[in-house]
Amino acid sequence: MNLPSQKSTYRLPAALFCVGVMLLTPLALRAAEPKAGAPTATASPKPAAGGSASAAPATKPAAAASKETTEASEDQYGHHGQFDARLEFVAGYRMLFRYAKSPRCAPYDYARTQSDQQKFCGFGAAPALGVALGYSGLDFFEPFVLMRFGLSNEVEQTNQGKLLQAAIGMRLYTMSDSRFKIFFSPWLGLDLTSGPVEPIGSGTPGSPGYDDARAGVTNEAFRTDLLAHLDIGPQYDFSKGFGAYLSGGLTFQMLRYLGATADLSLGLQMRAP
Repeated sequence: MNLPSQKSTYRLPAALFCVGVMLLTPLALRAAEPKAGAPTATASPKPAAGGSASAAPATKPAAAASKETTEASEDQYGHHGQFDARLEFVAGYRMLFRYAKSPRCAPYDYARTQSDQQKFCGFGAAPALGVALGYSGLDFFEPFVLMRFGLSNEVEQTNQGKLLQAAIGMRLYTMSDSRFKIFFSPWLGLDLTSGPVEPIGSGTPGSPGYDDARAGVTNEAFRTDLLAHLDIGPQYDFSKGFGAYLSGGLTFQMLRYLGATADLSLGLQMRAP
């Protein structure tokens, strides 16, 4: 079954990915550079004949102090004991398989019978904003609650309203005390997106409401869905209280449709105290 052409729907996620890479790559390289205050090995001068060697050990306390300062500087980027808030822009590509009682996932094809309508669809997801609040009990472990709000609806494809999702999850960090870190983020949630936007049976041929009636879609098809998500990405902390991140992942849904959405997110994280 042929999918509708969606070349234009790739542009927003691709542009978002390129912007995120350009922003975070120089920061990652900077984080990998040796610290300016790191101690370096120096040869101890040999005492002159008949002289005292008591001056040589005097450099050891200075080296130890420099090492402690470097370690303290590295450790300040852990999130232990901090509350955090995140704001992110989300784009993606949706892939849906329709059950017999699912909403449409493509415009109704009047050349086919109701039972022969498109069952598998792919199209660009409407962009959304994500807001999350969390707390880090440990540097590497950050549980959170998340809401996602769509910026436009998907009425032409599915007759659904603007995205509305609620979830709980966690972030697991590698190199948690470093400026540059990688995170894994699983979460579970509910899709509360409303529908139908246009009442079923309303409008003229080719309109979402009329097409739903021809496809046999009912109001019960737009039920609450279950979601499971996993993403991975880099984060760079500019300071103890502020960082930026880029992530890519998959969100699976199970009830309204059997489907998955490939997500790409670019966001900022604020932390306190």
